[in-house]
This record gives sequence, structure tokens and C-alpha cells, in this order.
Amino acid sequence: MNHHLQEIKDRIFQSEIDAILVLNIESSNVVTTRYLSGFTGSLAALIITPKRHIILTDSRYWTQVKNESSFELVKYMPPKTFLDSVAEILANLEVKKLGLEKDKISLSHYEALISKVNCEIEDITGVISEVRSKKSDEEIENIKVAVEIAEEAFKKMLEIVRPGMKESQLAAYLEYQMKLLGAEDVAFESIVASGPRSALPHGRASEKLIEKGEPVVVDWGARYKGYNSDITRVLCIGEPNERVKHIHKIVHEAQQKALESIRAGKTGREIDEIARNHISEAGYGEYFGHGLGHGLGLEVHENPSLSFRNDKPLEVGNVVTVEPGIYLEGEFGIRIEEDVVVKEDRCEILTTLERGLIIL
Repeated sequence: MNHHLQEIKDRIFQSEIDAILVLNIESSNVVTTRYLSGFTGSLAALIITPKRHIILTDSRYWTQVKNESSFELVKYMPPKTFLDSVAEILANLEVKKLGLEKDKISLSHYEALISKVNCEIEDITGVISEVRSKKSDEEIENIKVAVEIAEEAFKKMLEIVRPGMKESQLAAYLEYQMKLLGAEDVAFESIVASGPRSALPHGRASEKLIEKGEPVVVDWGARYKGYNSDITRVLCIGEPNERVKHIHKIVHEAQQKALESIRAGKTGREIDEIARNHISEAGYGEYFGHGLGHGLGLEVHENPSLSFRNDKPLEVGNVVTVEPGIYLEGEFGIRIEEDVVVKEDRCEILTTLERGLIIL
């Protein structure tokens, strides 16, 4: 049994819960399904009791389940509905109280489920999120590989970038290189935003032509064995103006102060404030509108966050991004992002690319 599953069971079955249900209907919750069972298909129900680990799926995945998971396979067969089959298993197990990750199920599926089962339902989202937030050595190693793939792809991209290229061309080449280098997939649709578009924090790559001297924000990541990297750098083809250099320096300094302060016991709010205060003191506080960072793992955004919303202390094994930014509408934006592991008295920075302004 994988240690994630054992820890979830140890925590949840201390209460009166009889079974855990993880619903993954057309990839709605492939993350928890993979985390607990190893199965990566798009349709599954995990039904976990203290003594049994059941996976229900259809004929597309029966062979795949045997290759990926040690769970006991129950074959779903139409015309019975999938949720009817889930309810039947729960009834046979005489489940009276069911643990469900409510954040990962749609309202329509939830309403359909409660109309079919005869048991009390308790939300276990918080427990699963908390366990997932502390990464094992194996998980951290997978994230490190995802970082390495993303960084190597970025270096290759730098070799071909030139004025007159479309943002979308650059993004396509970057994503192509990540897959050639062994990425299971890209972590998310890559952001390549140049000139005034770089002031859009989520400026997806467009048909805009990249011009000489303007900042280009590149935010990208690779996925390896389910685990993601998430990195941001700023490049210029040719010398940028002094204002770009000045803003980049402020962001770089804010990030460095935050990185130096990260350790177990500090809260996400405290770390966020350190970077935010530096940017505010430089006169640009109103132009940094998002949180400093987020948890990183099987999902690109997960717990814990580095923001004013998080008053919980960071723990050893948390993996978070640190990504301050300044966004000047109509001019340009600057963001720099690292992936780090929280340690007892420091953080381990997984990203290795130069954090300074890249001038080609």
C-alpha cells in the first residue's frame, strides 16, 4: 500500500466514517485518484474501507487498472448508470457514513449521488488537501525532474527567439521541447506575453509579434509522473530601457527577501507581506495584485498558499512557488517565479535558471 493511502486511512478512519469515496467522472478528479491508487484514467470511483480498496471503472480501463494499481477491480457495465453502480457497492458494504472530497465533485453529480445512497456524507476535502501538501522525497524528486525538463526546454527556446516572432510560435516551440525532453505533458498553457501584454498576469500567448528591446514574460512548466513545475522569467531581445531594468530589480529584490525568510513555522501571510512590503516601499504596491505564491504538486495550484489568506504555519515538505510581480497597464509587467521546498530552517530552491533580466 502506498504511504499516501495509509496516511489518509489512518486519519479518516479515526472517526466514525465507514468508507471513503473518490469520484473521478471524465477527469473531474484524476488527481486524487492517481494520488491514492496510481490509476490515471478518466473514469473511476475509488471506494476505500479499512480492509478493502476497490476501483470501479469501465472496459476502456480494465487492463490499465491492472497495470497501474493494486486496487481490487470491479467492472462497471452499462446500461446501469455509473453512480447506480457506486451506490450498489456502498450498500453491499453497509456504509452508514461516507467520506467524500466535496471540492472535487460537481453539484449535479453530488445531488445525483445523495439521491441514490442511504448514508450520511462527511466532507474530507481538508484532510486530503493537508496530507497532499506535505511532499515525500519521491514526490519532490518528480518535481525536480519537472523543473529540469522545463529549464532545459527554456534554454533551447532562447536559442531560436528573435524579433518578429509571434508569442504563440515561441510558446509552441517551448512546449514542443518539453515533450521531447520527457515531459508527460505541459503543466498548463504557457504564458508568453510581450511589451504591453506582459502587464497581463495571465497573458496567454497571442499572435502579437515580439519587438526588439521590450520585456517578454514567459511563465511555463512541465509535468513529470503527474507532478508539475511552474517557472517565470523575463527576457528582452536587445537592450531594454532603464524603467524595465528598474522594475525588474525591485521584483528581484522582493523575491530574494521572501526566499530568505521561508522556513517551517512561518505563515503564508508573513512571507507574502515581506515581498509585498518591499514592493510597496518602492512605490508600486498597487501594481502587485496577486498572492506571492501557491502550493505545487499534482496540481499547479494547491495548498499551501503564500498570501494574506493563509495564517497556517508552513511545514517541512511543502512545495511552493515564489512569484512577486509588478504590472503597469499599457506599459509592461515583470514577474519572476521560483519553485522551492520548505525546510526546517530555510528553503531549497529547485529552480536553477538565472533570475536576473535575460538580455539576448
